Formats: sequence, C-alpha cells, structure tokens
Amino acid sequence: MRFIALMLLLVGVNTFADNHLSPMMAIEHYFSSFNKEDRDALNQAADSPFIFVIGGEPNSYDRYGDAVDFERLKASGWSYSLINSKELIYADDLTAAVRVNFSRFNESDAVISTTDSVY
Repeated sequence: MRFIALMLLLVGVNTFADNHLSPMMAIEHYFSSFNKEDRDALNQAADSPFIFVIGGEPNSYDRYGDAVDFERLKASGWSYSLINSKELIYADDLTAAVRVNFSRFNESDAVISTTDSVY
C-alpha cells in the first residue's frame, strides 16, 4: 500500500466556496470527475498551483490537470477508482483535510492498487 500526501487541499476554497460542497461531498465529486477523466472539473476543484508530495519529494504543476496522465494510468491497467473509506481530519471556513483510502481497479473489476492519501 502506498501513501500519497496531496499538499494543496484539493477540497479547498474553490470547491467549498463555489459549489457549497461539504469536504466529504467534494471528495466524492473529485473521484467521480477523475473516473470520467474530466480534466476541466478536476481543475475547477483544485487550487493552483497543484503540489504533490510523494515519497517526500514535492512535484509542482500549474494546474491539477497537468499532473494527471490518464493514458499512463490506463496503460497500467487502470479502469476506475473507488473510495474504500474517508475521514474528515481537519476543517475550517476555507480548507479541509480528508484522509482517503481508495483502490484502483482494472476492467475485470480486480484491484490493481490501494492507496492512503490526504486531500
């Protein structure tokens, strides 16, 4: 299992203020948009710049859509992702942090990876 810290609070100001979504609803919306490969919706949900911290190494992108390589994901066997569990670990008026455990599945509905992350 891998752990990815996403240091932007994906469910930050854009998602809360514009759409009036709770942090948990924002996470559901994010996964739905990701599974649809909807870069525009993903970019609207994320603040800029977008910073991933994976294995202690930060990676910065102008927009979240620039960070996602759907073709590489599909080449790895990915077909869709599902949330296994989520927990609100911080919230104030502008930001939130949600701990999420999710799995990636292939076209045969077999799990190809499971990841813990904080959005």
